Amino acid sequence: MFQRQALVIGNGNYKALPRKPCVNDANDMSAALRSIGFLTHCATDLNSYELERRTNRFAQSIEPNSLVVFYYSGLGVQYNDYNYLIPTDNAGINAESIKEDAVNVENFIETLQNKAPRVVIVILDCCRPYRALGRLNPFFDRNTLGLLQGLAPVRPPPSTVIAYSSAEGTPSTRLIVKGRNSIFTHHLLRHITTPNVDIDTILKLVSWSVQQETRNQQIPIRYSNVYENICLVNTGFNQNYLQWPYGMQLKQPIGEYERLSTKTYAGLCSSSSSSSFT
Repeated sequence: MFQRQALVIGNGNYKALPRKPCVNDANDMSAALRSIGFLTHCATDLNSYELERRTNRFAQSIEPNSLVVFYYSGLGVQYNDYNYLIPTDNAGINAESIKEDAVNVENFIETLQNKAPRVVIVILDCCRPYRALGRLNPFFDRNTLGLLQGLAPVRPPPSTVIAYSSAEGTPSTRLIVKGRNSIFTHHLLRHITTPNVDIDTILKLVSWSVQQETRNQQIPIRYSNVYENICLVNTGFNQNYLQWPYGMQLKQPIGEYERLSTKTYAGLCSSSSSSSFT
């Protein structure tokens, strides 16, 4: 049985910025992942030191062939075509210090992949506007600092799914559902524990729901370099998967299952979980 490992972070208590529902998002997502069998580490309101320490420790804990989920709710920016997760002690971050004081998303994913996981799923609910303070915001002068709204597009490495709460280069809406969760995380929580539905279909359902509710003001986007169906909750098949010799997915399926004494190449869930959403 493959290991299921998750890191969930919510940063909402930023200095000199309005408090955001990110801690609620993280706590609720952590509970959801635990309920479906993930070994989940949850942390909230991390400063620069703690954000780097927690992400590094998690990366080093990854077991080969594991199913990995990283979820982050908080502030994120793109700078020089790279994406950064912003710690809560953000007041001192500027163009010169961002590489040291914030977490580079692409570098973090590379560190995860160096541990040869089976699949990595990265979910970033961090496309919130970061310019509310005007010139008190260290990133306000976009002409000199190169900051763009939202996150930059990414090219996922093999066996990786990356989901943004809003399309690249665009901020999320400020809509909070029932005073608790961002609209993206609200709909993600509705679907992520659904049995025998692959993660790509789940993210399509979330995107459709968010677009409908915001009247296309917020359009989540996903990037995928995974070729099979990946279920976070599987109830229909033998869980004793026969694994390929490589943890990283190449052209082969990432696993096999035995059903009715017949070996069949497959992903982690049934073909019956296909969706009409495209």
